[in-house]
Parts: sequence; structure tokens; C-alpha cells
Amino acid sequence: MNLDDLSDFVLVASNGGFSQASRMSGRPKASLSRKVMDLERSIGVRLFERSARSVQLTEEGEMLFKSTSGPLNDIAQAVDMLRDGSAQPKGRLRVNVPFLFGLMFMGRLTGQFKSAYPEIELDVTMEDREVDLVSEGYDVVIRVNPKADSELVGTCFLRDQLLVVAAPSLLDPSTSATSPRQQSLPVVVRNAARNPATWKIGGNPCREIETKPVLELPTFTMIRDAVLTGIGAAKLSSALVEEDLAAGRLVCWGPSSAAPAEIWALHTSRRFASAKVKAFMQYLKTAFPARRG
Repeated sequence: MNLDDLSDFVLVASNGGFSQASRMSGRPKASLSRKVMDLERSIGVRLFERSARSVQLTEEGEMLFKSTSGPLNDIAQAVDMLRDGSAQPKGRLRVNVPFLFGLMFMGRLTGQFKSAYPEIELDVTMEDREVDLVSEGYDVVIRVNPKADSELVGTCFLRDQLLVVAAPSLLDPSTSATSPRQQSLPVVVRNAARNPATWKIGGNPCREIETKPVLELPTFTMIRDAVLTGIGAAKLSSALVEEDLAAGRLVCWGPSSAAPAEIWALHTSRRFASAKVKAFMQYLKTAFPARRG
């Protein structure tokens, strides 16, 4: 397989057709078409469905594009940097983050990162599922407590403790005159989450409180907003509630007995980390210096 043919295939696929790729690159449309046909013959599959009005990737073409566009872009970026002697990272950087992390941090982080690296084009998506970096074309993913994976490498840039919090109007039953075993604490929990009947609150000594879910909600931001009304307590990320605690809108009854959550930035180990990936990884570590211990 000729790498020049593969590069021209990626050029056509990323621009949505031969005409657009020709205008973008300044190369003849017929030349691009011939190179793609050479690639199709060499691997024995059709990569594009061609008609008089449109050109569409086949299923095989889509798979090839997703698995090769990232590495080829990284190589092109490295060549450009060597050619012009510039160490300034540039190019498109695709990042996938969990929904809550995106809502809490990504607006500020992307604004600051873009100011520091104006030649990097950020493409951020938010999902709670685990995307596949290679097949879906992502450069970096943010994951909470990731499972060990030999194909991914990265760094833990944030450790976040769960806190048991409530509005000041809600009394902590473990400190009231009535035994905590004789009354249940109203709590707000996440839909479909495993919610034990007894919550353990860390400290010295550790306390146990019987709970009774009074409201189930789909996101942690909704849970926090509900807790602010005084309807019940909740286990929430310290990063999510730190401003409410500082302002006195919420009070902390103590840390959850669960271990702190580890937030990791990961990229694939199948290829070298490009300058743009290295820049983003380093930026995350400097953006959360007080929360990495």
C-alpha cells in the first residue's frame, strides 16, 4: 500500500469529496481520483460509493478513515514542525469528557487553553459512555476511575472526594438527641445508581446513618440544586459544591467513606503523543495543582 495514496484518500474523505479536496489542496480532481482508485485496487475493497451527484464513504472506507486520519495528521504536524523549526502545537484536537466534568470545567479550561495555544482547533464532546479513541478518532479522553487498559496511557490530574452535604436547615440525625437508628435521613440520589440503605460518613469516629431516598435525579448538578432547597442530603463531588460550601448555602457533614475519585486524561499508546496532545496533558496537570494529592 502506497502511503501517498492513503494520504490522498484521507484528504478526500476529510473534505467530503473529490471536488472539495481539489479546491482545498489545489491539486487536480482527476489526480486525486486516480490515487484513490490505486489504493482501492491495492487493498481490494471499494472505499467510496460514487454517483453523478455525490461521493460517500463505504463502510470499509469509514473504518479506514477513522483508523488512519489521526496518525497521518500527527505525522503531517511533525513534518511541518521540523520543516519550519516551530515548536508551537497546532491542528485539530478531539477531546471527549464525562458530562459532569464538561459542565463544571471545560468552558474555562478550553478558553484558557485556546488562549495559550491559538493554533490548536479544539473539538470537545461530552458523553458518559467510554468512547473508543482509535475507531472514533479521539486524541484525548477524560475518565473517572478508569480500568487498566494496555492500549491507553496518561496521567491522573485530579483526585476528588465525595462529601455528604445538605442545606443548613436539614439537621444531621447523628448529632440530634434522637438516635440515628430511629430516624431515616432523607437523601437525593442518582437514577439507577446503587444506593445502600446506610451511609458511612468518614471522620473520627466514622458514623453510620440510615437513609431514605426521597428524590432520584439523572445528573449531579440537578441533585445539587435539589439539595439546596433543603429536601434532603446527598453525596456530591467536592469540586461541584465548593462554592456553595464557601457561601454557606450548603454544609458538609463529612467525607463519604468511599475513596476519592481519580480523574485521568488518557491517550492511545498505539502511536506517539503529538505536540498538541502533550500540550493538553501538561495543561491539565497545571490547571489542578492543588487537587492532585
